[in-house]
This record gives sequence, structure tokens and C-alpha cells, in this order.
Amino acid sequence: MEDVIIAVVGGAVAGSEAAALAVEAGAKVVVIERNARPYGKIEEGLPRWHSKLREQEYKRIDANLKQEGVRFVPKTGIGEDISFDALRRAGFTAVVLATGAWRDRRLPLDGIDELLGKGFEYQNPFVQGF
Repeated sequence: MEDVIIAVVGGAVAGSEAAALAVEAGAKVVVIERNARPYGKIEEGLPRWHSKLREQEYKRIDANLKQEGVRFVPKTGIGEDISFDALRRAGFTAVVLATGAWRDRRLPLDGIDELLGKGFEYQNPFVQGF
């Protein structure tokens, strides 16, 4: 699997776990995060009194993203700093979208709504249906 390079969009729980699993299987991974820090809804959505759980999740995410074979790229928004089309053409073997669990955000791509139900689903309806 040494020729496999995967882009993971989103560095929080889902993205860092996807990166760790891919590296474990022998791939190299580039994790692209739009924020400066990779903690997503753990920072924004977890009540402040959950400090022990927050620290535990920070450590797990950090460990996943610091593995050999993982490159973390912060402050890079898909559709803002790099287009999805440019990401798609960048030569990655696969692109994993792991972008936020508490609320789906519409992807700002022309024609995206026409892909719904045709191989593309947003995360929450997919998980709820599954």
C-alpha cells in the first residue's frame, strides 16, 4: 500500500481516526483541516464542564495526527483555500470527507444537490438511515 496517499478532509475525531486506520493499513495520509486546531466539535460543542473528556479526546486526536505517515495541514478550507476539483485532481488515491458531526453543512459546490442520492449523501442522513 505504499503508493496509496489518502486525503482526509477534517481533522477531529472522524478524520483523525480515518487517518490512523489508513496509516495502520500502510497508506500515507494528508489531513486537511480548515481550523488552526483539529478538535472540531469537541472544542465548540462539548460543554466546558466535560474537561476530562475533552482532554482525553485532544490526546487521542493528537496521537493519531502525529503518527508517521500523517501530514496535518491546518487553516486550509476546501472551497475557500483549495477547490474541491483541485483536491480531486491532486492525485490522491481517495478523498475522505470527515467534516463535522453535529450539523451537516452544505458543500459549496456547483451541482452538488444533483448528486444527492446518486452516490453522494450528507453525513447525518446517511448515519441515521444506516
